[in-house]
Amino acid sequence: MTSIQNKVTVMGTTSWGITLACLLANNNIPVDIWTRTEIEAQSIQNDREDKRHLPGITLPKNITINHDLESCMKNSKYILLAVPSHSFRDNMINLISYLNDNQIIISATKGIEIKTNKRMSEVAAEYISYKQNNTFSVLSGPNLAKEIANGLPASSVIASLSNETAQDIQNILTTKTFRIYRSSDVTGIELCGSLKNIIAIGAGIVDGLNFGNNAKSALVTRGLAEIKRFAMAYNAQETTFYGLAGIGDLMTTISSDYSRNRYVGEQLAMGNNIDSITNNMTNIAEGINTTKAIYSISQSKNIEMPITSMVYQIIFENLPPMDAFSALMDRELTAE
Repeated sequence: MTSIQNKVTVMGTTSWGITLACLLANNNIPVDIWTRTEIEAQSIQNDREDKRHLPGITLPKNITINHDLESCMKNSKYILLAVPSHSFRDNMINLISYLNDNQIIISATKGIEIKTNKRMSEVAAEYISYKQNNTFSVLSGPNLAKEIANGLPASSVIASLSNETAQDIQNILTTKTFRIYRSSDVTGIELCGSLKNIIAIGAGIVDGLNFGNNAKSALVTRGLAEIKRFAMAYNAQETTFYGLAGIGDLMTTISSDYSRNRYVGEQLAMGNNIDSITNNMTNIAEGINTTKAIYSISQSKNIEMPITSMVYQIIFENLPPMDAFSALMDRELTAE
């Protein structure tokens, strides 16, 4: 691919943030990774590796690790946030002092803010200008960081209200092994990327209970219908559900051993409570908070979401998984 020399600041030393930084750097694009502490910055800079989140992956030479956010953002055209949803707002607040009107924000975060039930684009809109809101972009798809970091082929979708912006990001992120498509459906892409994590927890529960492939296929199919039902209530585009950010991301998340949300479901099926599960995890399983947020929204807007309701009750009300699935099977019969 033709490289475009536009500096990118990556906020988030997550496995996905580091992976995206490496992809950009391998396209000869200068990248600064901002860290929360000076100690973390020095450690990664000296090791040329994030041993906690992405061990074994050497950072390209044109990646700089920096704790000085003002320095990172200077001359950056793109600000890429790959942070957990619960810290997205704090990161927006941190960067707003140094943000200029020509810089473009990219969200690689999949989740809903639990306190407000807002998508990341809605959180960002509270702090950015009309111009920046128009160019605000969302990256989502079937993207397991470890596979992509190791050079395995994958695809993703960049969504923006600005087609020109989406094309520019498409060009700087696409590599020989990572192909980017573009979309204008910011809302649909965000909701697919968030809600699929709820279904992944449900799929993990099915796996943990040894219910078999038929049950898992049924849950995933009906789960996609739930995602579509919810997102259409927010005027998402129907084609999004059948693309990479929809069924593509869903299939990866419900089947991979790398899936944190599927792992949570398996552990719940084994009788472990949510606190003990998360205490033993290095990375965030976004589906936990997303379940709480989407359940709350679905109840207030009267959107039927039986799988989400089941997962919510298992996580937050300690409903035994077997009882939850019995309740699902005993629901009133309807047309598909």
